[in-house]
Amino acid sequence: MYKTDEIIHLKKHEILEWPGDYTVLKGYVACKTAEHLVYFAKQGDTIMVPEHFSQGLLQFQVKEDTTLVSLPEEKPYVMLERRNVLKNRLMASLIMRVRFFSIPAKERLYVLLFQLGREIGIEAGTDCYIPDVLTQKEIGDYISCTREYLCTVRKQLMDEGWIDKGKGWKLLGWERWKSHWGDRFLEADNVLQDSEESLWIEPELRFHVGTSQK
Repeated sequence: MYKTDEIIHLKKHEILEWPGDYTVLKGYVACKTAEHLVYFAKQGDTIMVPEHFSQGLLQFQVKEDTTLVSLPEEKPYVMLERRNVLKNRLMASLIMRVRFFSIPAKERLYVLLFQLGREIGIEAGTDCYIPDVLTQKEIGDYISCTREYLCTVRKQLMDEGWIDKGKGWKLLGWERWKSHWGDRFLEADNVLQDSEESLWIEPELRFHVGTSQK
């Protein structure tokens, strides 16, 4: 069980302002920089709010009423490993942001929807449903297009069979989405995988933070 002082409750649209490591117990958190989406965190995900980003360069905004738990201080090597994984997840996401704006607006919508499906999507049968956590204006802002153009592209996606014609964002044929758009995330995934593996192949790093070598 968690202690009362470890639990944080935030209302929709509030900002998580306190540096530290947190696990999302309920709700969704959008990590943004300069009003651009970096990544989403959902129930069970761990996020890090770094001190040196406290001036607003990196912002964590909850998209519905959200509950988080502040993770306790651990032994130095445990903290180092956890922080490295979280930092490299951020790095991988920022790599995607750089690549994101080098492609046409229509493709940016495909890639954004695929990212949301990967990070917070709910698979149902062969499809993937994206929770209602973003307005059309936010989506338009994230892909740098007008609301009118977004509506045009949305209709094209419906006509091409990529999304359902109902309300919300239901991605049809999730396996097709993964096979068609997954390579866009390959470079970022490799950065994250390499960083996680490096935590286990650098014994001298563990030695410097006070652990014994095997």
